[in-house]
Amino acid sequence: MTLFSSASQANAVAVTALFLKKLKVKFTNDGLQQVLEDHPEYPSLLAISDCLTEWHIPNQAYKIAKEDYSVEELEFPFLAHSAMNGGNFMLIHAIKNGQVTYSNEKHNQAIMAEEEFLKKWSGVVLHAEPNEASIEPNYKAQALKESFNNIKVPALLLVALGAVLLSVDYQTLQLNFGLVLLIKLIGLVVGVLLLMHSIDANNPLIQNLCSLGDKNNCNAILRSDAAKVTSWLSWSEVGFFYFAGSFLALLINPASMSIIGWLNLLSLPYTVYSIGYQYKNKNWCVLCCSVQALLWLEFFALFFAPSAYVLTLTPEVVLTTAVSFLLPILAWAFVKPFLARSAQFKPLKEQLKKFKYNGELFEQVLKNQPRYAVPNELMPVVLGNPEAEIVITMVSNPFCGPCAKAHQTIDEWLSYRDDIQLKIIFTTANHDDDARTKVSRHVSALTTLNDQKLVEKALNDWYAQSPKKYETWAEKFPISFNGEMDIVTEKQKAWCDMAEIAYTPTILINGYKLPEPYRLEDIKYLLT
Repeated sequence: MTLFSSASQANAVAVTALFLKKLKVKFTNDGLQQVLEDHPEYPSLLAISDCLTEWHIPNQAYKIAKEDYSVEELEFPFLAHSAMNGGNFMLIHAIKNGQVTYSNEKHNQAIMAEEEFLKKWSGVVLHAEPNEASIEPNYKAQALKESFNNIKVPALLLVALGAVLLSVDYQTLQLNFGLVLLIKLIGLVVGVLLLMHSIDANNPLIQNLCSLGDKNNCNAILRSDAAKVTSWLSWSEVGFFYFAGSFLALLINPASMSIIGWLNLLSLPYTVYSIGYQYKNKNWCVLCCSVQALLWLEFFALFFAPSAYVLTLTPEVVLTTAVSFLLPILAWAFVKPFLARSAQFKPLKEQLKKFKYNGELFEQVLKNQPRYAVPNELMPVVLGNPEAEIVITMVSNPFCGPCAKAHQTIDEWLSYRDDIQLKIIFTTANHDDDARTKVSRHVSALTTLNDQKLVEKALNDWYAQSPKKYETWAEKFPISFNGEMDIVTEKQKAWCDMAEIAYTPTILINGYKLPEPYRLEDIKYLLT
């Protein structure tokens, strides 16, 4: 498996989202990104196709010979795979009169010459036709969660801004003081963005800001040695400390204006150094330039302020200013290690996927496990395609919470896959007073009716109910059974003892026990 760049990953998510919107399929951006990122071949065409299949969107990928393709034979819209730029995708809306209308993460309904399109296009097409069942699983809950996540940051900023506005004494507020306070607030926001870049340069917001202009390259500037004061302190952090500390100082005690004015004067030589370095390297950082502009705006605002540079060093002013600057420094020193470790998690996860989702490696590890036959005389519950070559055996406890979750997971797979067969064996105490035994015998008896839909519904209803009451559930699925079911549970118990089933759910793939560290959710794309 190949590790792809963040740009190609962003392209796959963005174009797939445009495709789903065009198909009028209900989905959430967070849900889409999650299901694509969980795919071992993300951001490939296979990942997109499997995502559509999982969301019950019938789709088909095929390759067309570009030399003799016919526009009339194409069905729009479709995803086109580009052979250039690392294999990105485009959403093709129409091809008319030698012009191609397309969209991607940068352009919406843009026009490209058909000749240029044919040069970029690999000939691979993905077409989809949604139906009534086409929707993201648990869409309503996911949409509510996404809405909440979307308003968290704006709500926090509004609350913070409201707190600032309420703390200002408007009766004594002077125009230049208010202007300096506003400049500090804007500088604080830019400082936070620079810190975000230092933790995660691939953040979408940072990427969008840093892509403004042809020669704008934040990474080239912010990753250089010139962006660091020492090996452990960057100029971005110094800028954040300056704006955060001075903003707090002015807010708490306006008399600290004189100290802030002198600090601003001392900072101006740095603006010459920063702009000169960017000019020399022919690269510009929009965030860095914003900081320099704010420092000069602050200087002009302070220049016309009465007594702005008349230094006032009373104990109260000095203490207030010192505490105001120490607070953001200490806060960042505490938070930075956690954010840095969090930012390392994603690349580590991708590296782990490279090994964990390797099909050959999984097969080798799986076949090193003990293998157990599951004979028909055990009368396991059989769901899915009885002719499928992939057989998942789940040893389950009817009252086990993780078993209910595992059953739900496999049931979702069976809803859109016809290449899987599920066998369920229950672990019981095999006596009449055992609640597990009652449920097991009842389900086994239901299987004798040869009605797979009925058994599937019975199991779904059993695992869905809370609390689990056998009598209530049994009334919904009445069945009469005799001593034959006692023999079945006895055989299943003996088989579980022989197979050394120590916990539930225990998963077997074609008879092999699922090895550590694989979980049921991990093998969805490995079962081929």
